[in-house]
Amino acid sequence: MAKQCQSCGMPLVTKKQGDRRGSESNGTKSEKWCNLCYSNGKFTGPDCTLNQMLEIVENAMQQQGVNSLMRWMARKQIPRLERWR
Repeated sequence: MAKQCQSCGMPLVTKKQGDRRGSESNGTKSEKWCNLCYSNGKFTGPDCTLNQMLEIVENAMQQQGVNSLMRWMARKQIPRLERWR
């Protein structure tokens, strides 16, 4: 299984979208966070709550036409990610 963002669950690298890793403060690529959640060593939404992230991911997946089973799986997985433990 591909590594995924430990905040939103998005794959960090895919064939279709390429490298989606965020950046550390020294400019290196993060091994834990995507570029939507993390940039320059900081979370892009530092005050984001788990419930807000669940809504963000649900809405993004719906807009992309992801089926309800995959969205349900994401809702179950996100609370288990490092940022939310």
